[in-house]
Amino acid sequence: MNLLKISEPYLLVLFSVPYMRNAQNKLCISLAWAKDLIEHTQYIENLTLISYFSDEAPYADAVEIENNPALKNVRFVMITKPKNTLHGLFLLPKTTSIIWQEVKKSEIVHSGVASWPIPEAWFICPMLVFKKRFHFINVESAFWRIPKGQKGSIKQKIRATICENLNKWCVQSADLSTFTQEAYKKTLLGNQQHKGFVIPATWIDADNIAKPELLDSLIQFKSAQINAPIKLIFAGRLVFEKGILLLIQAVSDLLDKGYLLSLDIVGDGSLLHECEQLILANKKQANIKLCGTIKYGADFFNLLHHYDLMVIPSLSDEQPRNVFDAFSQALPVLCADTAGLMQCVENQKSGYFFKTGDMSSLKNQLIAVIQNRQALVSLSSACIDAVSNMTHKKMHEKRLEIMHPALVKYATNR
Repeated sequence: MNLLKISEPYLLVLFSVPYMRNAQNKLCISLAWAKDLIEHTQYIENLTLISYFSDEAPYADAVEIENNPALKNVRFVMITKPKNTLHGLFLLPKTTSIIWQEVKKSEIVHSGVASWPIPEAWFICPMLVFKKRFHFINVESAFWRIPKGQKGSIKQKIRATICENLNKWCVQSADLSTFTQEAYKKTLLGNQQHKGFVIPATWIDADNIAKPELLDSLIQFKSAQINAPIKLIFAGRLVFEKGILLLIQAVSDLLDKGYLLSLDIVGDGSLLHECEQLILANKKQANIKLCGTIKYGADFFNLLHHYDLMVIPSLSDEQPRNVFDAFSQALPVLCADTAGLMQCVENQKSGYFFKTGDMSSLKNQLIAVIQNRQALVSLSSACIDAVSNMTHKKMHEKRLEIMHPALVKYATNR
């Protein structure tokens, strides 16, 4: 597809992916973010990126961005990363000043509502009252909402209420918004639904999707293994919102009842120690293993070939990208019936659902899958079909496709 270019000065304000410096003092960003930023440059000719600068050690896979040929049309602007909310308020005048100067130079401003401690759009929207610019907001998360099953403190509830209302104002005042799920669009856009579009988030490339020969091989191999213990994988951050403790306990209970299964946990996070302790307390070290992290890419995709089912027990309403990672390798999913997941998975065609946060529902669905392994294998082809049009590049093409008419309308009404 030949993309129409955006030549107007384009300002991307994104705090969630900070700049860092490596051992050679070179400015760098994470590999995943570098990939996404490079994709932006395929259709944005004059791009300025504002983000936090973090003095923390860079990620192992960090990519240098200074003098990077793929990013030659990007100008990098750094602001100090706050240590906490109070520090963020202290830095507010300086941060506001830097963003304001860049807004004045731009024609298009792209922001979000999910960064900490002060979202990007909270800076941008008041500025655009005085300096009109085309404003595009992309919503991939609603982290301020208290996950199902978690009892929020008074402070968390107050913050959630403030964030919900301010973010509604920001999204509804923008000229165009995209959302990773329909539920975000409905709840945040109010009576401005015509200004919003749903585009699920995905990181996979066309080359990552299993080819027909590999698909046939995987189906043949898994069909031959239907009497062996079912192999489950969890791939994600080890945090409350991902439901990892619920999954560990469910698998432990089924093992105690004599069901044949194993669970490998790929990822890291604040609940790592709790996961270790729960596995140890349940005496399930032989069947439930913490595998650490693995670099996203070929190694990760190849790893998925060894499993029968990916389990995604999310408690929050975010749309995890790993759904499409699994589908790309013909791997069905068992997931919570959250808004973010229900739009990505077709029940009994590319995966299965259980009631969010419900231990009994999760165990019952696992039992049903274990008792009908051939049906599970039969989902493999549908997984590939579901992801064939869901690549990272295609995600950006869809975004650009809706942005052009919105820009024309903005210019006409200006």
